[in-house]
Amino acid sequence: MTVDKITLGYWSTKGLGSTSRQMIIYAGVPLISKIYRLIPKFENNSLTYDGSEWHEKDKIILKKKNSLINLPYLQFREGGKEIIISQSITCLSFLGKKFNMFGENSKEELECNQLLQETVDLRNIVTRFAYTHFENENDELTEASTVFNQVFEHSNVGKLQKFEHWLSSKSNEETKLFLIGNNISSPDFNLFDTLELYYEFLKYYKFAKNINSDNFFEQLGFPLVSKFFLNFKTLPKMQKYFNSILYHFPFTNKSAKFGSGKNGITWDHKKEIDSTPDEIIIDS
Repeated sequence: MTVDKITLGYWSTKGLGSTSRQMIIYAGVPLISKIYRLIPKFENNSLTYDGSEWHEKDKIILKKKNSLINLPYLQFREGGKEIIISQSITCLSFLGKKFNMFGENSKEELECNQLLQETVDLRNIVTRFAYTHFENENDELTEASTVFNQVFEHSNVGKLQKFEHWLSSKSNEETKLFLIGNNISSPDFNLFDTLELYYEFLKYYKFAKNINSDNFFEQLGFPLVSKFFLNFKTLPKMQKYFNSILYHFPFTNKSAKFGSGKNGITWDHKKEIDSTPDEIIIDS
């Protein structure tokens, strides 16, 4: 059963909503990207961020329809019924199955589930770092080095090596441009989106020799991951996303230390106003 359009609600950032946005656009389904903003406020001489645009408005309404509601969420009509889905991995699994991007058999579906969880683990390492506010720059740089080692170390500890090994173990009949078989699937989108976040991390903290090069991951000893990453950027169906305002959102939300502003820096509430529109519509 086809869906004529999908509303996706999330903050004015990439975060956990970016991958689902990409998949909907890639599938050629009209996307209504519902945007919620964090507003900076001062309380007791300290900076806080007010999320009432979500928590005190749409969340109250949607919670009556789905008590598990959270951001991101999907909202659409199918068979004359309104359907609301929440939780980021559930959204990715649903969209993958809806758009035939979740493997072609039971074995590949299991692989999709495993790889989705693994991409979440990979993202969580840098996300925890991004939302930590350190006492001083030395502490920040020390922890950045820890993140780098956790992800890029060439040992059983290194997270990215898992994906390099996964791609290298594919059979000769399979392309190494996608994680599963020869077709794009949900974990491909999530891995690409996470790699883009790490790409920003590597540039910002100068962990690569040539900061103007696209093949950071190959420089660091992950040639197949690099090939996957660079190929994904050239996919024709991804270009509409790359040319949209959604692609230029910051990686993390306003309260994050890393990635909340342009080029990885911290968002400056004194100089920048979040003027993201309430809705961004990407037609098919």
